[in-house]
Amino acid sequence: MQTNQWDFNQLKSIETVTNSKQIIDVIHAAYKRYETDPMPSSALLETSTMIDENIKDGIVILGAYVNEQLVGVVKVTNQNNCLYFSRLAVLPTYQKKGIASSLVAAIEKVAAEKNIHVVQCKVRKTETNNIRFYQKLGYSITKEELTTSPTGFVMATVTMEKCSSRF
Repeated sequence: MQTNQWDFNQLKSIETVTNSKQIIDVIHAAYKRYETDPMPSSALLETSTMIDENIKDGIVILGAYVNEQLVGVVKVTNQNNCLYFSRLAVLPTYQKKGIASSLVAAIEKVAAEKNIHVVQCKVRKTETNNIRFYQKLGYSITKEELTTSPTGFVMATVTMEKCSSRF
């Protein structure tokens, strides 16, 4: 796997993670910036028990490691013959270093290996930087809708997809 050149660390591996404590620590650190948001992310309410339940229900969590430290995670599930990912989270000190791109590339590789032709995610419409990030990776907005979060907030979201011809 090709990664960006970093001045202090290099991505060592991406693999399935099952340690819910480590997973939730990464998610909470990455989503901490939403604590003061008028519509805080429900990611901040997730617990390691919920992560254990996700895993038991068949959600795969991929993790990115740098020097044996878990620095990024993403939840992946097969929904209607497409790979859907959510909760892409990278520790703040490792953001903007290619970790998220590497995790998305790993999802696309799994999709290709499983002969799944679409990879999909949802993004808050107000998160224009995240939308641009996915567009840069070849994802297109395919749907706009209002979504009710687990915390009860109604927000505009976009569904973004990438088809296998662009993996």
